[in-house]
Amino acid sequence: MKRIAFLLSLLFPCIELYAQKNKQQILQQVLADANLPGIQLVYTTNSKTTAYNAGVGKEGLTKKINSNTIFRAGSLGKCVFAYAVLRLYDRGVLSLDAPLLRYISAYKRFDAKDPRYSMITARMVLSHASGLAEFQEFDAGEPVKLLFAPGSSFSYSGEGYWFLQNVVEKLTNKPLEQVMQEEVFKPLQMQSSTYVQNQGMDISVIGPENKDLAAMMPNAAFTLLTNAHDYNLFLQAILRGKGLKPATQKLMFSKQSNAQWFGRPTDKADDYVNWGLGLGLQQNQKGNMLWHWGSTGDFYSFFIANPVTKKSMVFFTRGTSALKITDQLVDIFMGKQTTWAMRWLGLGYDHPETMPRLYNALRQQGFNNVPVVFNNLKSKGYQFSERDINAYGYVLMKKMRYKQAFAIFKQQIIMYPQSANAYDSFAEASENLGDKQLAINSYKRSLELDTANVAAAYHIKGLENPAFTADKLKSFTGKFTNVDKADIFLKLEAKGNRIILTQSWDGNKLEFFRIGDLEFYNTDTRFKLRFEKDGAGNISKAFVATNAAWIKEK
Repeated sequence: MKRIAFLLSLLFPCIELYAQKNKQQILQQVLADANLPGIQLVYTTNSKTTAYNAGVGKEGLTKKINSNTIFRAGSLGKCVFAYAVLRLYDRGVLSLDAPLLRYISAYKRFDAKDPRYSMITARMVLSHASGLAEFQEFDAGEPVKLLFAPGSSFSYSGEGYWFLQNVVEKLTNKPLEQVMQEEVFKPLQMQSSTYVQNQGMDISVIGPENKDLAAMMPNAAFTLLTNAHDYNLFLQAILRGKGLKPATQKLMFSKQSNAQWFGRPTDKADDYVNWGLGLGLQQNQKGNMLWHWGSTGDFYSFFIANPVTKKSMVFFTRGTSALKITDQLVDIFMGKQTTWAMRWLGLGYDHPETMPRLYNALRQQGFNNVPVVFNNLKSKGYQFSERDINAYGYVLMKKMRYKQAFAIFKQQIIMYPQSANAYDSFAEASENLGDKQLAINSYKRSLELDTANVAAAYHIKGLENPAFTADKLKSFTGKFTNVDKADIFLKLEAKGNRIILTQSWDGNKLEFFRIGDLEFYNTDTRFKLRFEKDGAGNISKAFVATNAAWIKEK
């Protein structure tokens, strides 16, 4: 449940329209359509590099993004680490095909009694064929699961990179950060890049370090801090083979595993996506491309590069469903094409060619007759999916354009009359517009269609209780400090009939609605927010999802 603006007729291809406006203006429109706070993007073509910066690093900031702004790069750090590993391979420090346990003899996250772990090689890790499951709690006491025999299938695994990092640190007798500085950052002049957050960094965008993950940091799989300028230096270096033997660069860019996820149904995108050494590979009408994405919290990033033309594009942004802009940006900067990588990830629109058309048509014609807009686009061959329609409705909801969201969700019901999701979303828009009875009726219809819809049941419970009104939420607001970690806190504010929870460490927000005298619920995470009172009857503690207490400041 959850506008590339142009001046020509809808009959012309999108790519022609992009040329009519300055790319900076286009980026501003893309951000507005997706309700993203800002973007940092660098594009290289014909050896010329151009930087584009728009907006701010996160909601609520006034300082604009510039080329020096640092972002959390998430999994883009895997590609940089893979390059360092290949440099070590070129010097004979390690083999791509020797069992990694030979180098360190034992690894505490593995089951020593299971011989399959001893089959894992660097090549398998870098191509996500190790069989290792994704990250588990560091001190859980249980060994990391093997999903399949190493080398026999594909399953994306940061855990594998964490293991390989430990091997590299043992072989070089150096910590990760020193290895990366010596092998990558200094040679490529990536002066703003690091895997270690330090005290001197501006945390207004990246936020403070997540101390809960201290035992796994720094981590080659997800702690890279960088910007588009630096990352583009890396992309251009690997495209030109800098720092690698020609045969090793060829290995990096060649298929090492097919990217058919273990345990998942096959998809058409599987025919066009494979994995090299540390990089995703994509084949489409533009040829063979290199790509990867990053996500950590609400930080999202993506790059695509052409090893023949040496064109590259990389961007960093933040926000819910932020990668839905990727297909558009690839078309604008790299030429119109099918970005199979986004289909494979499932993080883009199902019909990315349709959505910019829809945005533009609604800008021109308004939301008074949404069915006509949809029918006109369908008559021209454009396709829609329920997931895309619903996602756009929630973009509008987040922008507090409730009337427009109401119209989009109503269209979703017209097209998908048996969808519990459609009625649930329509109910939420109705509730925000103040139509309590329509919201109740719509939630009830959603519950009829999906009896397991817990959130709908909670919404009905809250709406039907006459005592749960917006004017009675003030006592739940304030600053709540963690009982174990006094330097982090939650800020709770009342917004209409909702409680908005803001996390001090990253600025992320969660919206809760009331379901009981001292209990609230968040639909997206399914977290409950509970409160306790002191002896005087005043709210004194808050609990979110777990039993960890947050103490209200006086």
